[in-house]
Amino acid sequence: MKKNQKGFFALAMSTLLFIAGCGGGNVNNGAANNVATTAPTAEASSSAAPAPDDVNIRFGYSPWLGSAGAIVANEKKIFADKGVNVEFVQMEGNTKDAFMSGKLDAVVQSLDAVVQMKAAEDPKDPVQVIAVIDRSKGADGIIASKDVATLQDLKGKDVAVSIGSVAHFLLLNALQTVNMKESDVNIVNMNNNLAGSTFMAGKVDAAVTWEPYLSEAAAKGGHLLYSTADAPNLIVDALVVKKSMIDEHPEALKAMVASFDEGLKLFSTTDEGKKIVADALGMDVAAVDSTIATLDLTTSEASKTMLVDNKQEWETTMGGFSAFFMDQKIITSPVDPAGIINTFLYE
Repeated sequence: MKKNQKGFFALAMSTLLFIAGCGGGNVNNGAANNVATTAPTAEASSSAAPAPDDVNIRFGYSPWLGSAGAIVANEKKIFADKGVNVEFVQMEGNTKDAFMSGKLDAVVQSLDAVVQMKAAEDPKDPVQVIAVIDRSKGADGIIASKDVATLQDLKGKDVAVSIGSVAHFLLLNALQTVNMKESDVNIVNMNNNLAGSTFMAGKVDAAVTWEPYLSEAAAKGGHLLYSTADAPNLIVDALVVKKSMIDEHPEALKAMVASFDEGLKLFSTTDEGKKIVADALGMDVAAVDSTIATLDLTTSEASKTMLVDNKQEWETTMGGFSAFFMDQKIITSPVDPAGIINTFLYE
């Protein structure tokens, strides 16, 4: 997650005071006008390695835990060391619109958002997934009251969720595992960032939400029915660029992704790395440790396995999102997932 939804995961984490939004999904059409450009975060100096080229990659940055590798790479000047200029462009809203309008060169979006972007792309410059950044493995789920002990007990109950969102898709996926349909529950449509608090107020029987509401629900008498720990490949964030960027600046993109990976290794293996991320997100290290348990931050090696060895699996997932969005009338034509994944980083 972001999280749209990254959006959904991102908004959740903002409750913990460390994110402003991430990933894709339903977006504010004005987001592209809310770009707050910071000074370039990594400029090659005379002592830095030569830049692969002189491009300045405008990276749409949402301050959340999934960006740990990028945060550390920025702070430790790894981008400059690898000879690439990366300009963090922090967003007040979702990065999707800004990317689609050409104001950003690279963004992190959830796969559901990628499908929507693909449906609206310029076919002469298609949207491409080049790396996996993270996977939700328990950060998103369905919380319920005591009298809803199982998924089957949701029958006839009020469930808060944003219709057409990836959280809605997660709900349908959960119902399908017990041979139930959407019509078996009473959907209460609301923005996903309100679903958790609405449940906590006792106004619905269940809600599709994220941390910290999942933990808070257990502390206040509710419990977790289903989560992305049961479906770890459902909510996945990817690094997205357009084909022209790959064609014109492949070495710069390779250097940027290598910087992310090096930053992630420092985050995962050193106290300094965790402290850098905690400070950047307004958290303490203990909160970072507890939250990261619900998120799989993906190394370049793991990303290669997913996008090269398991490419068909991810295309099938995106095909499922396409069918879902067609059914919800969010897109008007089905999206062919073939060709969305570009493996140039691993060739």
